[in-house]
Amino acid sequence: MKKYIILFLFPFIQLYSQERINKEEFKKCKKEFSKQICLSDTDRDSILFYLDRCPKEKGDIGNFGCPWPDTDRDGVIDSEDTCPQIKGEIENYGCPWPDTDNDGILDKDDKCATVPGVPEENGCPKRGDCKEYFENEKIELANFKKKNSKEKAKFITLRKIIFNNIPKDLLIDDNIFVSIYANTFINDNISFRCSSRSTLSHDTSLFLDQLFWTKETFEYVSKKLNKNLIPTVGSRSTHMVDRNFIQGLKYGDSYYTFIQDFPELITPDNTPVFYYPRSKQKPKFNPSIAKLIVNFGWYSSNDEVKVHFYKSSNHYIYTYGYAKSQWKLINSEKVNY
Repeated sequence: MKKYIILFLFPFIQLYSQERINKEEFKKCKKEFSKQICLSDTDRDSILFYLDRCPKEKGDIGNFGCPWPDTDRDGVIDSEDTCPQIKGEIENYGCPWPDTDNDGILDKDDKCATVPGVPEENGCPKRGDCKEYFENEKIELANFKKKNSKEKAKFITLRKIIFNNIPKDLLIDDNIFVSIYANTFINDNISFRCSSRSTLSHDTSLFLDQLFWTKETFEYVSKKLNKNLIPTVGSRSTHMVDRNFIQGLKYGDSYYTFIQDFPELITPDNTPVFYYPRSKQKPKFNPSIAKLIVNFGWYSSNDEVKVHFYKSSNHYIYTYGYAKSQWKLINSEKVNY
């Protein structure tokens, strides 16, 4: 029963409290209106007449009994509207969604927000015909192959320099992983630009891999280092070369078919992989052996080759540059990984 009495008396207590706390405002009101009017709440916004600056319009106590304005009438009150003078969207804080490139497709729906486009390409320009672009790349690749095929002696010299400079204390294992296909990355971030679908960088790098890792190179390196060589793919992973890889590598040139004549080594997961033997004795498989990568990814642009040698937790990087008809060691560093 006490609970109901308190609830019944609460509005009167609140009115009395408001009257007592705001005596001056209450006195001013009574000079013009009756006490009953001053204590009334005609618009039923819980704010008494003498405190309500908008007594005939339901408002908010935080705005002295007046409704918050919405100047642009977008349903977002000015106090919460980032663009109070411009009609916008509630989801964008009262601002209209921008269209930066003025193509009629709002930025939030536009995959190429800064480049004018068309709806069927999600705001990106309509894809043009890249036939001419790729024909030019094809010619460029053919010229690159022709030029470097005539300079095989340059890469024979490079292999001598590389394998003469590897510190002997790093060559304590019987086996070495050698990457015959280092730059496997092909851009899959396809856009409206023909260049986004280019494979020229990948193709030139692969060609140089093939030009370098010949049967003669395997013979030279195995004899020079007295090691078993296990060909791999990739710059960081150790994906060993098997028969499926050789058969699947169709780039118009059968540079790696000679590997199919190598003997095979059985891995712990029972996969037969190729290796070049240093002797007739079959090697024991050890996945933590040293790894060598000759990366031609920078060669076509600045005549540089990076040689990476991984051993345990150490990573050795040797950078060679070709200038004035000779190779020079530009930089060497050791990093932990």
